[in-house]
Amino acid sequence: MTQPPTDTAAGETIPEPEIQRGRRFSIVWMIPILAALIGVWLAVKTIRETGPTITIVFRSAEGLVPGKTEIKYKDVTVGKVERIQLSEDLDQVLVTAVMSREVAGHLTPETLFWIVRARVAVGEVSGISTLLSGAYIGMMPGSNGKIIHRFEGKDKPPAIFRNTPGRQFNLRAEQLGSLDIGSPVYYRQVKVGRVTNVDMAEDGTGVMLEIFVEAPYHRQVKRGSRFYNASGLNMRIGADGVSVDTPSLASLLVGGIAFFTAYDQVAASPPDDNHRFTLYDSRDEANAATFSYREYYLLYFDETVRGLSAGAPVDFYGIKIGEVISIRLLFDQDTLSFRIPVLIAIEPDRIELSGELAIPEYKVVEKLVGKGLRAQQRTSSLLTGKSYVSLRIHPEAPGREIGTDDIYPVLPTIPNTVEEIAATAKRLLDRFNGLALEKTLTDIREAAIQVKAMTGSRTLESAIDNIDQSFAQFMKVTTDINDGTLPKLNGVLDQARASLARGEEALATANTVLGEGLPAAANLNRLLLELQEAARAVEALADYLERHPDAIVYGKGNQE
Repeated sequence: MTQPPTDTAAGETIPEPEIQRGRRFSIVWMIPILAALIGVWLAVKTIRETGPTITIVFRSAEGLVPGKTEIKYKDVTVGKVERIQLSEDLDQVLVTAVMSREVAGHLTPETLFWIVRARVAVGEVSGISTLLSGAYIGMMPGSNGKIIHRFEGKDKPPAIFRNTPGRQFNLRAEQLGSLDIGSPVYYRQVKVGRVTNVDMAEDGTGVMLEIFVEAPYHRQVKRGSRFYNASGLNMRIGADGVSVDTPSLASLLVGGIAFFTAYDQVAASPPDDNHRFTLYDSRDEANAATFSYREYYLLYFDETVRGLSAGAPVDFYGIKIGEVISIRLLFDQDTLSFRIPVLIAIEPDRIELSGELAIPEYKVVEKLVGKGLRAQQRTSSLLTGKSYVSLRIHPEAPGREIGTDDIYPVLPTIPNTVEEIAATAKRLLDRFNGLALEKTLTDIREAAIQVKAMTGSRTLESAIDNIDQSFAQFMKVTTDINDGTLPKLNGVLDQARASLARGEEALATANTVLGEGLPAAANLNRLLLELQEAARAVEALADYLERHPDAIVYGKGNQE
């Protein structure tokens, strides 16, 4: 059997194992701990820097790329597009974007978003950088208001950015024409602003426009300023001729608004914030509107008013003081006659008053009518055939008083120049026809034959021949007038002068031969005096037309 081993050192005790504890923290753990801290820091940083997620609604997502397209304000990235999807009805595009925290407080209902692409328009080129980098979404932060997360994207950038120095004004127009958001605003042909908004009036009777005039030009807008549509080529053919007006080539193509301030309104106070201006269709209408006070008068014409239309000028010695408002045709059933009432408007502010007498305004026209103020239709242009109403003082006119109508006072009128010439010729012709020249000639010849038989005078026979020639000349005058040969009036008058000379010669001869006492001579003398009186009327007309040949066109009037 094997013996168990014996202890060599029985007295020695076996030592107990000594247990030592390791270090509490190992450097190996630094790596995961550091990684965890970095992760937490990045998470906190991401949370702090990441703003809210918003949704922008556009009509089209052309040029937008999820995860790439940025949202910028002043060329600084403030957000990025994460997702693009269609709406449930497939009519719109929903763009989901994450915004930076620094603009989170400006996401109010006033915030605007729009897609920036390369855009070429009249007068401006924008977004050229997007040709290389691609489209991005522009942003205009809002100011005050509740924070929202859904916005309606715009198709175009705003015409004026917020905080631009200047002032907003409101206009009202009958129709929009070629104006639109972004249309320029001009002052003295300098571009000073833009149209910022266009909307229909609440009552549907007009169009409301908002314009922004940049500083310092906004100070030129006064309460008395006038705005007018300067769009396109403003060409007008009227009684004043042909006028063409356009501020610039841009306004000719895309439209524009211009304004001016009258000299007497330059120092006026600026308009209130709620003041609304009227947008006139043309500069002429805006200029005429500066004379807001009008007095209306009625004119009655019994002649043709061809060439006269609403808007035709009313002038006083060549200076425009009003315009024609309306023209009607009035039929009187009792007398079966026609009259043409013409309503005119006179602007008294166009007339400067002087003198010490303070005559009431309603008495001024009344006194002028008593002095000979008359209204007359005249042709302003033979090329266009347009007419106008002329107001002038005719001292030779018979005394008249201003009339009254149911509504308007009535000013007396005189015939136009053509009618005046025709009436003068007719009166002359009636006078000639009333002389009974054939009977006069027969009486003269019979009396002369009787005297010749008694005296046998050859001189009297010569006088009879002169009388025959005078009568023939008068017959030619009346024939020419009846035939409407008024343009040859000078030749006719020369014939009348020759007739007058022969009549006077015949009268002198008869008086010399017969004497004043014979009964036959008295009859002959009376007849020749009538003939002489008619001839002198023709001579007076001839002399007047020689001194004033333009009376055939313009009438008698006042000649210097």
